[in-house]
Amino acid sequence: MKQLILLSLAASATLMAAENIGTVTVEDVTERLERFGKLKDVIVKTEVITEEAIEKKQATNLSEAVDNEPGIQSATGCSMCGMKRVRINGMKGEHTTVLVDDVPMHSTVSSYYGLDALTTAGISSIEVARGAGASLIAPGAIGGVINVKSKKATENSLFIDINGGNKDYRNLSLVGTAVSDDRKTRATVSAQYSNQGQWDADNNGVNESPELENRSASVRLSHDFSDQDNVDLRYTTQKSDVFGGPVTDNHHQAMMDGTGDNPSFVDDDVRNQYNGELLATLEAITTEREEVIARWTHEIDEDSNFVLTGSVANQVQDSIYEGGSYYGEDDSKYADFRYNTFVGEDHFLTAGLDTKTEEMDSTQNITPEQDDFNMDSYGFYIQDTWTPSDHLEIAAAVRIDKIKVDWTDQPGTEIDKTVIVPRLHIKYDHENHFVSRISAGQGYRAPLTFFESEHGILDDGFAIDIDDIEKSNSAGYSLSYDSDRITATASVNWTQIENLAYIDDSGVVPTLKNADEKMNITVADIVAGYQLTPELSIGGSFEYFSYDDAYKAHQFLAQIEERAKLMVDYESNGWAANLTATWVGSRDLSEYGYEGWNRLDDIGNSDLAKDTNAPAYYTVDMKVSKEVNKNFTLYVGVKNLFDYTQAGDEDTPLFYDADGGYDVGYIYGPLRGRQFYAGVQAKF
Repeated sequence: MKQLILLSLAASATLMAAENIGTVTVEDVTERLERFGKLKDVIVKTEVITEEAIEKKQATNLSEAVDNEPGIQSATGCSMCGMKRVRINGMKGEHTTVLVDDVPMHSTVSSYYGLDALTTAGISSIEVARGAGASLIAPGAIGGVINVKSKKATENSLFIDINGGNKDYRNLSLVGTAVSDDRKTRATVSAQYSNQGQWDADNNGVNESPELENRSASVRLSHDFSDQDNVDLRYTTQKSDVFGGPVTDNHHQAMMDGTGDNPSFVDDDVRNQYNGELLATLEAITTEREEVIARWTHEIDEDSNFVLTGSVANQVQDSIYEGGSYYGEDDSKYADFRYNTFVGEDHFLTAGLDTKTEEMDSTQNITPEQDDFNMDSYGFYIQDTWTPSDHLEIAAAVRIDKIKVDWTDQPGTEIDKTVIVPRLHIKYDHENHFVSRISAGQGYRAPLTFFESEHGILDDGFAIDIDDIEKSNSAGYSLSYDSDRITATASVNWTQIENLAYIDDSGVVPTLKNADEKMNITVADIVAGYQLTPELSIGGSFEYFSYDDAYKAHQFLAQIEERAKLMVDYESNGWAANLTATWVGSRDLSEYGYEGWNRLDDIGNSDLAKDTNAPAYYTVDMKVSKEVNKNFTLYVGVKNLFDYTQAGDEDTPLFYDADGGYDVGYIYGPLRGRQFYAGVQAKF
């Protein structure tokens, strides 16, 4: 069995040349340049989630694929709509930048439901670089970068995966690759359909996790026009349907039942049976997204090349939130020109220009204000990668960005800034299997929308009072060890952020503002793996997150403070089995501003306060597979083996606020229970 790799370190945010697949390996122009190191962006610790690791997790979308990886939390922010926030290094979800094939395709708006809609079919790996300044083209990645790498065709092949389980879980994935006879043209086609049913562990008639149905299709074409020119095109279409709130199979009836104004429970206690209008708890969201990426790579000579990249994305969200409707359309365009060249024998220079525009246009039937905005940014970047010896690599870079944000429905409120953000990455090979990496950098982000902390739909309206961009400083160190049987990495990351955007509820209407104080977040972790025998390997990790009190108070989701994992993998004679146990430590929810009540008294005031001590918990996932022959593999598995859920074992995420208002975000633990599944894979 191949050695268990729990943490894969790379010297670049771009992977090196693809591994050989089958008996024929096809290498295009871009892969050849990568192999010679001519497309490197950074020298930074990069954790790689492989295609095999995604399969072991039985992950059907991006948020599942990255959850519980080192430094990452895929947190649910709403029990009704299932909105996800993927956090890196303890930062907020809007501080995570998602790239697709090295292109920044997702924004704050699209990350709310888009990450659950981004399916895993056709993904070859996911690269994670933590810390501000981790990516040369993504200065807004204050927490870090997730880079989704799509599969490149290297042979003619077909892969089919069909599986299903309890709670209406079913999934169908298809990936096909083809290579022309002259090896110059390559195509990858992928498609996926997946569905997960509602979960209601406390049986009160209101779900803790909604039904989620995803459909996606993608086509990637790559052609070498000459030995020096490659053009790569990728088109993706996605559709996601979320149905949350009342537990019912009749979606149409729920949408017609009531006005949405009267949520009620037996004895006005959210832990009891729901007996109000179905529409009053209903949240139904349909998200449709289309993406196009085009890239031209040209080798000028053996020492230099340029890459021209362009992309467009359109995302439409059509929603019902407890009787109110919300429609939003988000359009983004991106272009990048990059020149790479060797300067002498020791220096590799990268310089480029990029621009990104985003327009958000929304309509809603309750609030008088919309969260419409226009954002334009223009950037110049330059990086020198210096290799003074075989043991030392240094990459120093700086970006200069001009950014403007105009909230079109909030007259007089806008951002117009020029920002300079430097960064430094150092890699030192100590020999004797040890490698050190040091990183330091700055980042910035323009708060774009009230949608960052709310659904964008509030009965009394909202306001935006942003007067500055968010800025961050970040530093990190890691020490890794790699031998024939042992891999281990210890790391620490520190981030300081100023002008943090948050929702201020103290005024007439909720207002998006900048915080006055600077806030610090520190994350320390260690990850290790050991090959006990050729068939058996074990691994583990421990993570510690430390947050300023001020930072905790500005969160609307409880952060993870301590987390540990144990992993066991076995492979022999066509059998493969893996087990992952994850433990999350206890937390004091009052530090995160959690305040809620389970019940209303006779005159409608909040009564019977919820417990603010979130207990420690653990979950266990298992999967076993057997190769029937070279073409077919059967497998069975279970997620959350011991069926621990917050609502089933502790308390419902539903609550009443201090004014007696009904809400759905009292979340600190798992919301989905034990999931059995079985399936078959076919490879040709």
